[in-house]
Amino acid sequence: MDSEEELDMQDAAAESAEDDFYSGGEEDGFDSDDADVADYEFIDNDSDDSDDLVSHRHQQNYTVLSEEDIRQRQDDDVTRIATVLSISKVAASILLRHYNWSVSKVHDEWFADEEKVRKAVGLLEEPAVPFPDGREMTCGICFETYPSDRLLAAACGHPFCNSCWAVL
Repeated sequence: MDSEEELDMQDAAAESAEDDFYSGGEEDGFDSDDADVADYEFIDNDSDDSDDLVSHRHQQNYTVLSEEDIRQRQDDDVTRIATVLSISKVAASILLRHYNWSVSKVHDEWFADEEKVRKAVGLLEEPAVPFPDGREMTCGICFETYPSDRLLAAACGHPFCNSCWAVL
């Protein structure tokens, strides 16, 4: 019998230890005052507000453009800027790239302070190398002499023959 009593005492001690560990007493930090329960009351709404949230969101539509459409829009913007500002298409492209292809931003900044914009994007008012009026000129790469109608000029004004220009 002693052994049964010892087993009963061990079981009782184990249960007591479990009760201490899992007790719902105040020392565990989880007291159940009625005042605290009010803070955690939930309201059961039968209505689903997710539709309301979707209807209040601003939806923005996008149009997917093909590469050809993008190029056409870029060409149109370059032509528009070149025409309005009386500058070359190369200069118009430089301005549009600098102002993230915003035609209105280019116009606003240009008409506010043309000199400041030219300086900011690196546009020269006059070519660095004046294009001479002669009939023959020397290519700036191969140094061969060509008639002026067979030469092209970069934005800076340096003349290049058609062959060298094609390689660039």
